[in-house]
Amino acid sequence: MNHFFEKRKNKHSGMTLMEAIVYVAIFSLVMTVILQSVISFYQTNRYTLEQMAQLDIARKGVNTLVVGIRGARYSASGAYPIESGGNNNITFYSDMDNDMVVEKARYFLSGTNLRLGVTKPTGTPPVYNPANETVSTVAEYVRNNAIHAIFQYYDTLGALMSIPPVSINVRFVKVDLIVNVNPATMPNEFTLHSSATIRNVKNNL
Repeated sequence: MNHFFEKRKNKHSGMTLMEAIVYVAIFSLVMTVILQSVISFYQTNRYTLEQMAQLDIARKGVNTLVVGIRGARYSASGAYPIESGGNNNITFYSDMDNDMVVEKARYFLSGTNLRLGVTKPTGTPPVYNPANETVSTVAEYVRNNAIHAIFQYYDTLGALMSIPPVSINVRFVKVDLIVNVNPATMPNEFTLHSSATIRNVKNNL
């Protein structure tokens, strides 16, 4: 009698082969649907995600640029804080890495990359040797050009200066950086706006 009940118990315990097959099939189907949803989401939002990532990088780069311009000062060799400026380039002297040394900072547009060249002074008297310049990329997918300039310069009276500006008269710099990972894809480009007053030489502004 006990043997009979034991057989019935074993018969209904555990999972049959058919149930296991059905379970695996359902699980596989659910995982496939989830995976396809993730892939579809990424494909649909890939541009937006890439744009957001590049904007974050560019925003940090612009912040560093503005802090550098704001803190521009006379170089170790006595040169004026702003050496030169253009529509898409600017060269100035500032302590870029907070090491109490005034570096030469050169921002310039190379293709669709905004790049930064930093040169530390060497020797006595100190000189800024171009061969010692270290160049890095600040932002990618930059869409500025001759018409849509990155930099605008203002004088002691707050008037917009022509290009190239007279360096000793520059007191305020406006920065507009256009970023777009893929111009052929909506939404349109995004422009980062910032500005800086040169503290160490400002007057009447």
